[in-house]
Amino acid sequence: DDRLYPESRTIHAGDTFEVSPEGHPEWAFRVHLKAQIEVPAATYGQSGKTLFISDTEGEFAILRNLLIRAGVMDDKYRWQYGQGSLVIDGDMFDRGKDVVPQFWLLYRLEDEAKAAGGQVHILLGNHEQMCLSGDIRYTDAKYFKNAWLLKTSVKELFGKDTELGRWLRSKNIVEKLGDVLVMHAGLSPEVVRMNLSLQQLNEQARPYYDIPARQVPQHLNLLFNASSPFWYRGYFREPKISMVQLDSTLQQYGAKYIVVGHTLIKWNVASYYKGKVIGIDVDTHQNQEAAALYQNGRWKVMDAKGRYKNISYDPANDQIKESDIL
Repeated sequence: DDRLYPESRTIHAGDTFEVSPEGHPEWAFRVHLKAQIEVPAATYGQSGKTLFISDTEGEFAILRNLLIRAGVMDDKYRWQYGQGSLVIDGDMFDRGKDVVPQFWLLYRLEDEAKAAGGQVHILLGNHEQMCLSGDIRYTDAKYFKNAWLLKTSVKELFGKDTELGRWLRSKNIVEKLGDVLVMHAGLSPEVVRMNLSLQQLNEQARPYYDIPARQVPQHLNLLFNASSPFWYRGYFREPKISMVQLDSTLQQYGAKYIVVGHTLIKWNVASYYKGKVIGIDVDTHQNQEAAALYQNGRWKVMDAKGRYKNISYDPANDQIKESDIL
């Protein structure tokens, strides 16, 4: 399908329209446009069960399968997770062909979850910030074609006057769910030393999501550069954060765990730093499928068939070489 939704036509609050993932008309679903888009809170209470997924990067089939296998939704895209929570930890943009259907599915599930007492949490990653600000070096050719057909730019497909553009700009870069801190890449010691609350971190970053990083005001550079929650790799790459620094981060924000995507390690999903950091980035473009489940204070990994096993901390996981980072 050469069209995008809703950028190819004007729609209004309350309208319903169909979204069809490329090559799978049988997977089509309908979306009801929201009456209004609300900025989410930065802090939430503990959910009975929370499923974490990251870095799906336009691979709709993988996201769809994980959500069905985990019981988050059925194959008709109806929310089945009750009062549970789903967390999408950034990097839905780029590389894959089905970025837009992926967004519309999550947009739909937000409302269904809320009606059932559950929650869908969507954190922005570096690829969201890149695409919103016009850095489209990893964007699939399909979107350049659509932009040409619509006589616009790829950046403007997600501009402030589009529904998905407004929706994405409302999202956070870091949230706390019970005793779990979640962000796409990590919280560097430099960002922690800014001594901002989670709400302040989000509020100060939000106006600049669609601004090239070099144009962000100097006092906010740490929220967009290599030390930022979008880009930080210090849990896995030298110079690595120390256990003392990590514990200080957790103490400052009253958390026990940090969940991150962004850095792809051969053996993810896995735990690091005595089990205090959970890395969830897997290579969806190589058909790897996995999610992390946090329930009753315990961490499990779920595979593509919906099978679970405990995530146990192995000190060897912390001995990461460059060749282990994919």
